[in-house]
Amino acid sequence: MEKELSASKAGFPCMRNLWYTVNGYSTEGEANKRTQRIFDVGTCLEPLIVEWLRQDGWTVEYNPGSQEAELKVEIPVKGGTITGHPDCIISKGTIQNALVDIKTMNDRSFGEWKKSGTLKAKPQYATQLHIYAMGLMAQGRKIEHLGIVGVNKNNSEMYIDFFSYDPFRAENIKDYAGQIFTGAREPELGCPAESWACNYCEFSETCGLHKKPAPVVKGGEPLTLTEDESIIAAMHELRQSRELAREVREMEAHAKEVLNERVRDKGLRGIQGGGLVFTMTERTSQKFDSTAFKEAHPELLGEYTKSSTSVVYDVKEAV
Repeated sequence: MEKELSASKAGFPCMRNLWYTVNGYSTEGEANKRTQRIFDVGTCLEPLIVEWLRQDGWTVEYNPGSQEAELKVEIPVKGGTITGHPDCIISKGTIQNALVDIKTMNDRSFGEWKKSGTLKAKPQYATQLHIYAMGLMAQGRKIEHLGIVGVNKNNSEMYIDFFSYDPFRAENIKDYAGQIFTGAREPELGCPAESWACNYCEFSETCGLHKKPAPVVKGGEPLTLTEDESIIAAMHELRQSRELAREVREMEAHAKEVLNERVRDKGLRGIQGGGLVFTMTERTSQKFDSTAFKEAHPELLGEYTKSSTSVVYDVKEAV
């Protein structure tokens, strides 16, 4: 039986996972169930997003039906075939014959992708689109652009990131797939750098390389190990929110640096443009100098100091 690898799977950043996939290993557990649910949500929203594109003036050639869609690509490589079903070809204005794939993302993922672009933030999506493009161009279709239509599942924001077809990348994809198809046994590789890949791996038990983290001891007792999805999701949200908060602080610092250089340092008190109004107001405030008070009156420090209790939340990657 000929081996097949789907375009949507081909960019997964773990060769072992792909080897298990093409060799028919059974999928396992909650990771596979969660992945399928994410896929199902995207499939349900896809027709609605196509309508949004048309409302925004795009001409859309839509290929409905997900894995049963009429339009299919097949790319033969050494040892097997890469297959897939493209989503859409869209055109408007200067953007013509753009092959796009529709993706729904959570707020954090959407923000990172919109900021950094598909090639950097979601290279697996670029791999998927290159496969579709190879197949369609082999069928004589004209493809001038590639793109991801991303929708934020938290607030329904829609954004399109276009990029160019790279023939060298396309050849590398075929070579890589050939290595997976012809491998006699699973590749001897450690877990990928992207931690999400192991978290969403449906072959984690078979693989055995995703070692369980060592137990953490706090207060002389090992921490309770949980599989409660709501608790795990909350921990991930806390970590992601802090990463986003750090990025926001960096963005604000950069914006202030530019505004100080281009506005304040030129003696302007404000500026207007792009539908925005920016002003600066200097304020003088007074603060109690606790360090000086401690040095001047150390005997009074204890009398005017009181204790309070707070909870410090810490979350980090288990190792």
